[in-house]
Amino acid sequence: MNPKPSFSEQLSEYYLDADLSRVPTSVLDHTRKIIIDYLGCAIGGAEVESTRMVKKVFLDRAGGCTVFNGAKAPAERAAFINGASSHALEMDDSHYEAGGHPAIVVIPAAMAMAEEAGASGLEFMYSVIWGYDMMLRVSKGVVPDNCFARGWHPTATNGIFGATAAAGILMKLDKKQLANAWGIAYGFASGNLECYADATLTKRLNPGNAAQGAINAVRLAQAGYTGPRWCFEGKHGYYTAFTDEPDPMRMIEKMDYSEYWITGVTLKPYASCAFNHSPIDSVLKIMKDNALAADDIDRIVIDICQMAIRAVVEPRELKYNPVNIAGAQFSLPYSAACAALYGDVSVSQFTDEKLKDPLLRGFINKIEMVHTGEMDVWQPNIFAATAEIFTKDGRSYKEFTKYSKGHPLNPMTGEEIKNKFLALATMNISEERASEIYSVAMETDKLASIRDLTKLL
Repeated sequence: MNPKPSFSEQLSEYYLDADLSRVPTSVLDHTRKIIIDYLGCAIGGAEVESTRMVKKVFLDRAGGCTVFNGAKAPAERAAFINGASSHALEMDDSHYEAGGHPAIVVIPAAMAMAEEAGASGLEFMYSVIWGYDMMLRVSKGVVPDNCFARGWHPTATNGIFGATAAAGILMKLDKKQLANAWGIAYGFASGNLECYADATLTKRLNPGNAAQGAINAVRLAQAGYTGPRWCFEGKHGYYTAFTDEPDPMRMIEKMDYSEYWITGVTLKPYASCAFNHSPIDSVLKIMKDNALAADDIDRIVIDICQMAIRAVVEPRELKYNPVNIAGAQFSLPYSAACAALYGDVSVSQFTDEKLKDPLLRGFINKIEMVHTGEMDVWQPNIFAATAEIFTKDGRSYKEFTKYSKGHPLNPMTGEEIKNKFLALATMNISEERASEIYSVAMETDKLASIRDLTKLL
């Protein structure tokens, strides 16, 4: 008797047997917004210093896939560069239960493969939908918080499997090949967060490395290369290697096409780590509702959840004195100070000039970070926070934020998503070109070839 199919075998059947006509229109509408959000992040991040360094090493004009902005490279290198680019501004989407940022791994791999294959816009969109699904399924079994505690970067380690699903579907792998591709991808899974300790840049490389690894895994599987059948649930499988407290059976829950987990994504209105967003919202609301000015403030006390501590609170000497833009993106005092001083925590606040601003440097010391434990009740999928502002004349105002702006239960509007895209894209391209890209991306499902979009990039 044959043993029960492995998780990878069950999932390859699930995705490749899907009746795509049943995907709701609302899911396709949401996926367009996800793609537009990704494009803004990737175009906006294409010329920051860290991306220029990546291009210097990996750009290869002999290839045929688009690199933002205006170059070509082989698919795997294009995916690497675009993955790193789209993570540079720290404005890419996030999915709390997926343990990170799906777009910056799944979409670079999918777009490169779709462009290489000449896939239609709708085929590209379906691959993205299933890529998000796969990443979340892997994450459900692996327990992201435990991965973080062990130093893994789930965006990359979970994300490579989602990117492999998307790329494999576009390359028309059969069920056996797709299952093998995940086994091969397991061998490529990597990405750590030691960069939190010293504000170095490697976090931005992790999604690019995962997107590139996914394409390589798919190509190897297509050539007949094999990967371990039990790559997820085996004795030495992913769930044993990457977490202490796995719950593998969650990976194969609800295999009935009843949910499309891409709709649970949070879009980011602020250019900093997602753990900072609820505190930012609380500070902004207090300032607006009470007509406060920065000069009115004596101190701000922010109560955060346990999961936020390792990313945006510690080491405190670094968070109160960020040494570069990457450090500022992961500093709660810096983000909260920007909210109070400028009423704005956009990319424009994360510059070398702002880092040296004595006004901002001084205000950072007015931010107190505490952990009472009261915010932990909402973990692991909600990063709630409370901010309390004490004024110089003895008043105090307190605000609790459970769902930060951009969360599915507190979503950005279509107009806000468009404005975010245009603001990021016009960092590097003209407003006319950005508007053209936006218009075409909003019609992605109608494109005969994804190349009709990538040629504009």
